[in-house]
Amino acid sequence: MNVALPRELEALVRAKLASGVYDSPLEVIREALILLGERDQTRASRRQRLLRELATGIDQANDRQLVDALEVFRRLRNKAGDLA
Repeated sequence: MNVALPRELEALVRAKLASGVYDSPLEVIREALILLGERDQTRASRRQRLLRELATGIDQANDRQLVDALEVFRRLRNKAGDLA
């Protein structure tokens, strides 16, 4: 497969090669794709966890296990900090 890169990305690949960390453009691209795959997995995992938590919350609301709004926002802020 041959891929044409925009100038900015080609310059980035060349800079990585010049750093001496990589021996070929293929190594740079391979590592970038591996990292992209890992990022996608992390996002999918976080999304699934959020969907499970939402489902739990809906079930609790349906069972009238409600929590004060201020407590909800405090918990959400804490969880948001954990995801950062």
